[in-house]
Amino acid sequence: MEKVAYIIVCWNNKTLLDECLAAIENQTYPHKEIFLIDNNSADGSADFVAENYPGVTLVRSEENNGFARGNNILIDRAMGDKDIKYFALINTDAVLDTDWTQTLVDAAVQHPNAAALQGITIDYFNRHLVDSHHIYVAENFQSTQYGYKSLYLQDNYYSEKVMGVNAAAAIYTRKFVEEQPFKTFFDERFFMYLEDVDVSMRALLLGYDNYFIAGAKAYHMGSASSNKRSSDFSLYYTARNQGALLLKNFPLKILFMHYVNFLKFEVHFIKHLGMHYGRKTRNTYLKGRFVGFFINLRYLVSRCKVMSRRRISSDHLLSLMHNKGRVVW
Repeated sequence: MEKVAYIIVCWNNKTLLDECLAAIENQTYPHKEIFLIDNNSADGSADFVAENYPGVTLVRSEENNGFARGNNILIDRAMGDKDIKYFALINTDAVLDTDWTQTLVDAAVQHPNAAALQGITIDYFNRHLVDSHHIYVAENFQSTQYGYKSLYLQDNYYSEKVMGVNAAAAIYTRKFVEEQPFKTFFDERFFMYLEDVDVSMRALLLGYDNYFIAGAKAYHMGSASSNKRSSDFSLYYTARNQGALLLKNFPLKILFMHYVNFLKFEVHFIKHLGMHYGRKTRNTYLKGRFVGFFINLRYLVSRCKVMSRRRISSDHLLSLMHNKGRVVW
């Protein structure tokens, strides 16, 4: 019996939990366990889960662990059950179609080298629009959601290998979780943002495959937790973590080939922030870049560990970047 562990990190999302958890309980796939960590919410989220969903394994944290460590705590807990073969990471602002799990598990069985799989994630508020098809790192080194805000055409998708998956609603295989070389699955130094891109890159470099699977549908509101913070919260952490993502996972050949594209984008983006969002937002971004630059050295050991196990060529990785994260056969 191959079980799926649903992994949910919550921070002040009480109003979203009922729809999220009900959709998981209503999945057609029968073999499942639900794990939820409450990151010291102030809105009664943990009590709501305890009272209304007693079957959920609830972890009450006395601190905000962020997305990375919160997921790691639950994955470690779930690993104790040897029947659990898949870890479904679900954001509190994501709602699954009833056969989402069955579709992805069936695909994972057919692709034994899979590390991670996602289906089409649709905008929760406008179901005519795509939220995410997959994620990739572009030639200017920006992490991007493929298909974001494009028109959702139901019959226009086919399953394919991709550069990475969006952890708002995705399944990771136990095989990959166990065999990846770090003690923790997500890099807890990231706290939030780009940690799923980091894991996707790790899977590729180690020779695993990531997949987009047509037919598995989820609906995503987008950044429900971070929107409760200051508007510049995600901007700061994305700017801070991007350098670490590149340093850990990209061969020097690629970094040198595309640094000009990166610098051009950087200058343009900084000007854009200042003109359209003001000095405060621009300075938040620059602060993230500044802090990231001075902490990047602590990722060198991680880089060595990944690069020593690298099984794909720089040319293959370049082709993924050129083709928006889609494998060209």
